[in-house]
Amino acid sequence: MKRGVFASICFCVLSVASSSSGRDLTCKTRPSFSSDGSLGEIVLRELRQSRSTVRLALYGFNNTTIAEELIRLAGRGISVRVKIDAEKSAEKRERQIIEMLRPAGIEVRAVAPDGRNHNKFAILDGATVITGSYNWTLKAERNWENLLILDCPELAKLYLQEWEKIR
Repeated sequence: MKRGVFASICFCVLSVASSSSGRDLTCKTRPSFSSDGSLGEIVLRELRQSRSTVRLALYGFNNTTIAEELIRLAGRGISVRVKIDAEKSAEKRERQIIEMLRPAGIEVRAVAPDGRNHNKFAILDGATVITGSYNWTLKAERNWENLLILDCPELAKLYLQEWEKIR
């Protein structure tokens, strides 16, 4: 059985030491790797399960299929907010994504003008975190990438606090 399929079927439990909270967190984790197939498809599957909020902190984002899914989510009344690296957001493909998202009521902010927003994470419904090396770009589908989905409200709370700090 392939690693990604096995990981999706069998949830692994990971104890995460959190320096912010000073305590260990126990989270259900689902790792995925590009060698098992499209990580973009896994992101789409997770996004489709959202019921109330999606918060994204991304370096690069030019995957139109994922952008279209975010627009559908916003159309269903789900609050979608995106923070993208200021320099990357000025590039043609990223600008096109931003121009798609904003008319749908999705807040998109360019952040880190004096540095890099090199984050690659999403927080869904304040309970699930998606993170890993995977950039939400078309090129990432051809790279060796990884994705980690953590079902963990306590960890999601820490990621949301960090998301709020990103400027």
